[in-house]
Amino acid sequence: MSEERPRLWEDILSSGKDIIFRPQVFFQAMPTTEGYLQPLLFASTIFLIVLAYNVLLIVTGLPFPNGQEMKDKALGNVMLKAGILYLLWILGLFLGAAVLHLSFKLLKGKAQFQGTFRLLAYSTMANFLSLVPLLGQYLSSVYALVLIMLGGRYVHGLSTPRAIAAPLLPALLSWAIVLTLIYAGILPLEKLKEGLRH
Repeated sequence: MSEERPRLWEDILSSGKDIIFRPQVFFQAMPTTEGYLQPLLFASTIFLIVLAYNVLLIVTGLPFPNGQEMKDKALGNVMLKAGILYLLWILGLFLGAAVLHLSFKLLKGKAQFQGTFRLLAYSTMANFLSLVPLLGQYLSSVYALVLIMLGGRYVHGLSTPRAIAAPLLPALLSWAIVLTLIYAGILPLEKLKEGLRH
């Protein structure tokens, strides 16, 4: 008789606890070829919990942990935007995994795309830190990078320096492209500054 598969919440809580307290152990043991559904459900649950918390803050009028403001507080509009945001986030998860996978491969990573997607999806556990007042966004970003680096080390079999370089490489390339466009006069610096102000 086959063992009963753990329920979704038990799976999410167990994985979440391991990612927070034992990320090396989690990524070493993480299967890299068991499909997209389980990590997608995990990442979606984390996203929806954080989103629900933010919607609750909007509806109740309480301040956001990081001091940002939401101008449109009508519940219908908030829910519509939340649904669109969720769909864009799912798309961004796959696109982000594709960019990250290319970076890992350039640095001689061994895993297939599915392994990269899984490590990125489970690294979204860091999003919970965005709920911490004032520093949440920064803590969340830094911890996500740490998780991706650890995941890259174990999932892709990379050395520590290569695992650290992999998530930073796309950002550095993006900056290099922007700076090249500015230097060549294709992207005027004043227009860029103006765009950042709006």
